[in-house]
Amino acid sequence: MANRHILAIDNSMDLLNIAVSGPQGLIDEMCIKESRSASQILPEKVEEILAANGRSLQDISELRVTLGPGSFTGIRVGLAFCKGIRAATGIPVRGVPTLDALAFALIDKQGYYLCPLIDARKSEVFLALYHVSGVTLSRQTSYMAVKPEEIPSIIKTPCICFGTGSHIAEKYLSYLDDVAIIHNDHDNIRAAKLTDERIDAILDDQLPLYPIYCRKSEAEIKFNITID
Repeated sequence: MANRHILAIDNSMDLLNIAVSGPQGLIDEMCIKESRSASQILPEKVEEILAANGRSLQDISELRVTLGPGSFTGIRVGLAFCKGIRAATGIPVRGVPTLDALAFALIDKQGYYLCPLIDARKSEVFLALYHVSGVTLSRQTSYMAVKPEEIPSIIKTPCICFGTGSHIAEKYLSYLDDVAIIHNDHDNIRAAKLTDERIDAILDDQLPLYPIYCRKSEAEIKFNITID
């Protein structure tokens, strides 16, 4: 699409990330951490980034939003916001699994397996295993929540493990050959990565726009209910 503009939002982890891209690539991005909840600031920040670059929602041809796993509330807020825009404007929405987006940041690591690890609290991590071949990033496992001691039986080598869960997983990985552990770098998603045209190849157009939780929330466990 010659005039394709994408608005991308990630609210699945600790920071709110917003990016806008156009036919020539990234236009602008924001990385926000403040005391107000994302549900309060998301509409104004989207309006702000668009206005600052001479754009409006009328210029946007596609929305992209991370689906999780990550923060249950954050995922729902970001997804609900994008679905609301779609209902009001007809702009299509594409969902991007959070682990896919994290792995995509290392797509240049030819021949490696990639294992993004998200701290899931409760002594667990969210993860999936990927392999980089050519310009293709292929997922090797399902998205899952596991105890860190289970990770060695899931990964293949050579492997790069990274993300917010790398610290709690390190003692189970440090003795393994051909496993590199990266702390702090690549912990969070840059929304700009969601607009990169190379990520199109790994996006599943048939993926339903539902949160990817990987496990039940506290409310679901406590009240024996299911939250979509």
